[in-house]
Amino acid sequence: MRSYSNPKAAKYIITSLLFTTSITATSLTLAQDGEPDGNRYYLERFYQQDISAAKAYLGMLGKLKEQRDEEDSEKENEDEKITIIDVRDATEYRMGHPKKAIHMPYPRIYRECVDNLRTEDGACASSTVYQVRQDPESLFLQIEEKIEDKQTPIATLCRTGFRSVLVANIISKPTTICDLKGYTDSEYDDCVATYQDRGYANVSNIWQGFVGQPMAGIISSSGSRYVVGDDQTLTDLTLADGSMAKGFVAYDLDLNNDGIISSDDKDGWRYHQSLPYTTKMKRKLINAEADAMGYYDLP
Repeated sequence: MRSYSNPKAAKYIITSLLFTTSITATSLTLAQDGEPDGNRYYLERFYQQDISAAKAYLGMLGKLKEQRDEEDSEKENEDEKITIIDVRDATEYRMGHPKKAIHMPYPRIYRECVDNLRTEDGACASSTVYQVRQDPESLFLQIEEKIEDKQTPIATLCRTGFRSVLVANIISKPTTICDLKGYTDSEYDDCVATYQDRGYANVSNIWQGFVGQPMAGIISSSGSRYVVGDDQTLTDLTLADGSMAKGFVAYDLDLNNDGIISSDDKDGWRYHQSLPYTTKMKRKLINAEADAMGYYDLP
């Protein structure tokens, strides 16, 4: 059994390869619209694809074309710069974000932490006192006002890759707003008619997120890949779509070899990937709603 100086860092449940038949089948073919195949949380996917933080960074700078043969015309849309939408809350954004990232917080705008204790990236260090939630329809309308061209390459970013999937789905298929708001009957039909065909066509999710998670050890054996477990006792898990899987506490890797599992071992933009970020709050990038309500100024 491996010991950790920070036990909380070890408590990430990683699903094994023992998925149900329905999940295994989807991995053998291209994922269909809405299938949970691609993001790290097995959430349904209506957006185009999942990409790395490194690719998002190069796209933000407009340098993706330099990374491939100029004769390759099949990916012409990658010549355009990627617009990064950071969906973390006001404090998280204030304490560090990609230089050109537009702030569109969802599903929360702000949260107060117990004793105002936060990690260096702005997350609550222990628990939450209260949260200010964002309405999905308001989110979409704000993004639509900010980014008029529906062909704009967009990459959504959150802390670990969960909230960013939610936003990527909303802006790719805005009729999901009707379900999220709980509309029924004629109200639902009117909502669908309002948002049908208003989605963005070129949306990616940044898989690792800004902070990320510890990397799990993986071993290949007899043509199969297995997650190495710190506790080899398998536990029944329910995935986001209701499918069943098996999982155990993962054996997290000490990437920087300093003897502890810490933020520096997490796979996201800020830490292991060491991509540039800033704490400057530019007027054209911050969220007008969060700013008007003073959430950037709260502890």
